Amino acid sequence: MMDYAKAGRRLRSRWPLIGTLIRRRACRELAEEGSPAAVPLLVGALEDRDERVRGMAEAALRSLSGREAVDALCRLAMEDPQGRAARICLETGKRPSDPEEACLFLFVTRQLDAYFNEDFDFQNLRAAYERAEPRVKESVMAVVRSGDRRCLGFFGRRKPLRECTPAEIQLAVESALRHRDWARLFRAFLQLPLKYSFPLLEHFRKSGWAPEEEDLKLLYRNLLRESEGQALPPPSPPPATSPVFERWLEEGRSGEFARRGEAGLLVRLNNAAPPEGVRIVAALAGKAGSGSAAAQAVEQSPHWLVRLAGYATGLCRIPLDRDAVQDTNYWVGELVRSPAVLELWPEAATPADLETLNAAPREAWTGKLGAARRLLRVLLSWQLTAPELEPVVYEAGEFAPELERAE
Repeated sequence: MMDYAKAGRRLRSRWPLIGTLIRRRACRELAEEGSPAAVPLLVGALEDRDERVRGMAEAALRSLSGREAVDALCRLAMEDPQGRAARICLETGKRPSDPEEACLFLFVTRQLDAYFNEDFDFQNLRAAYERAEPRVKESVMAVVRSGDRRCLGFFGRRKPLRECTPAEIQLAVESALRHRDWARLFRAFLQLPLKYSFPLLEHFRKSGWAPEEEDLKLLYRNLLRESEGQALPPPSPPPATSPVFERWLEEGRSGEFARRGEAGLLVRLNNAAPPEGVRIVAALAGKAGSGSAAAQAVEQSPHWLVRLAGYATGLCRIPLDRDAVQDTNYWVGELVRSPAVLELWPEAATPADLETLNAAPREAWTGKLGAARRLLRVLLSWQLTAPELEPVVYEAGEFAPELERAE
């Protein structure tokens, strides 16, 4: 993409040397053109000593409607938030088409009420800030230090990737793809469950990109080789869920059980009726992991709703070498959809997980999830034998992944 801001600075430096009549004709032609390339010159003409040239330029900029041309004008406005380009954008309601750049634009032009309505936790702003030029970064920091207490959150805590919602992860991935940020995207790939990361391999394959570090480059090539010509089965339709069941889960996450210890909850679970048992499972899921004593107790519960809650909360999971849960109850089998091979966070894997994969029967490698298991085995073999990665974190919200560099 052409950098119209830089091109504009070069062109505007030559503009005053052109005669008045030529400048008027040029301005008229640029106004008729209305292209992104014409925008920097029209912005430069706003400073012309000839009033007619200034008027034609301003009228042309105000009437811009093409997406790329408006984006070019907004980028110039962000370079000088107090300048005439910014004033025209504010008066005509123009803003960038990219969601992250739109938030950056709103912030530096001090449209803070509009900004916080769209990006209250700074996720889009931080992503755009990382790519911005120094001059724009200075404008962001000037607003942060302006005294508006809402802006102090810009320095706030970064949200770990595992704490993000599926929507946040998906939008973060889309943002990285849109900006072709392959290095950052690959660092996320190493941490994400395969339900998010597997589809990225085709994008990597087409990009021609490869990591610079030799160990990561070897891993990357192995992943591309194992996935070549492979695809995940289409996602299963979402199961029918009960609002009552979901309410029980939420009450367990936030109610009195959430404040109790794991041992006490397990004792209470032994004699709990199913509704209370579901609440207890939701509370246990925030305190214990899969494979724990709590997970085993839930898996062995005589109540199918309690077992279903174990799978719904991630406390229990389908073994890595199986495609579906094996349960005596029809509804558990119908409602538990996603196998562990697609849900497992590689950073949370254990040597036992790798042993399970290595011991999987032959059909597990050729079934509908065979390619996913092969990929996961490559990832876990590397993850459990290579030096640890620094934590991967993601700016809380929709678009702004912030991934630490692998050592």
